[in-house]
Amino acid sequence: MSGIPSTPDSIANDLASAVGRFAFEPLETVAFWSAVALPLAYLPMLANGLTASNLPLFVGLLALHATALVLGRGHGQD
Repeated sequence: MSGIPSTPDSIANDLASAVGRFAFEPLETVAFWSAVALPLAYLPMLANGLTASNLPLFVGLLALHATALVLGRGHGQD
């Protein structure tokens, strides 16, 4: 005997989990590498100085970077 028999609910949960992992892995990879590369976009902005006209862009880049850090934090930990 192999233990607890599978039920239709457990099979459906396993399938949903596998599909979720399969769909999230590319997003996680892109988010990780975006988090690595996004600081390069700060350099030209900081070199030219932050002005009121490009401040919203800088804040948007910071928010995008924070989102990429959160989404990509598990990349490569398998």
